[in-house]
Amino acid sequence: MNQFSQQDTTITYSRIADSSITDTNISSQILNKNNHLSDDSASSDSLFSSFQTISIEDISQPSIFTSHYLEVKDQQPFERNIFSHDWITIHLLICLCLFAWVQIYYKKRLKQIVKAFTGMRYLNQLSRDGNIFKERIAIPLLIIYLVSFSLLIYLFFTLILESTYQNMYGLKLFSGIMLFILLAWFIKNLVLNFIGNVFNNYLIVTEYILTNFIFNMITGLVLLPFIIVSVYMPSQEMIYAGAILWVLVFIYRLIRELITGLSYTKFSLFNRILYLCIFEIIPLLAITKLVMNYLT
Repeated sequence: MNQFSQQDTTITYSRIADSSITDTNISSQILNKNNHLSDDSASSDSLFSSFQTISIEDISQPSIFTSHYLEVKDQQPFERNIFSHDWITIHLLICLCLFAWVQIYYKKRLKQIVKAFTGMRYLNQLSRDGNIFKERIAIPLLIIYLVSFSLLIYLFFTLILESTYQNMYGLKLFSGIMLFILLAWFIKNLVLNFIGNVFNNYLIVTEYILTNFIFNMITGLVLLPFIIVSVYMPSQEMIYAGAILWVLVFIYRLIRELITGLSYTKFSLFNRILYLCIFEIIPLLAITKLVMNYLT
């Protein structure tokens, strides 16, 4: 019995010793792992701190980008107005469609009008073939003239003079210009008819009205290409060219009207010069003076 008890005691002590050694090994492994984790966290903290240090140093360096050299002229806010010019395209398309319609259905009559622009003989032939004022071709050609000449004045105001009239711009300004031209043309013809009936010179006055009408229609057709290029380029040179062309046609019309009616003894040279001064030159000078006063 004593031997068995001694053996059991020895086995128990050996087991306790083995368990203590195992616990010691486990605790040592845990400590090693904790030390390793602490070393890793310390290294990561050192890397983060070094990254922060590098970032701060990089930020502190002067930038390679410099500020702009634009000078501030006005610091106050202002309204930006963007105007659409689609209405010009619509008017030009209408003019092109009308010209195509005239070219298809009234080609012969259009050739007579062009020839009447170049010579007196063709003007008399045009008046003998019919009353041009009552023909259908007169309406589209008159519309083309109103649109072309009004657009020329509008572009001259907006692109060259860079001015408006009483805060009118865009379609409003164009409509006002076209309405003024139409009213001026209507009043002029009305006064000429009145003078012809009063002084019994209706024939010569009729020729003057016909000459003005023919020149206006041809002027509208000639100005149309200049207007198209001026709008879609845009080109100030084409606007100047169109204005110079209109001035040349105007001078040519004055010469034609001065020569017209030399065979009529009731309408002397003095009366023709007086007519040109009252109805052609003076209104143009007055309008030019008003425009210059408004701009200055």
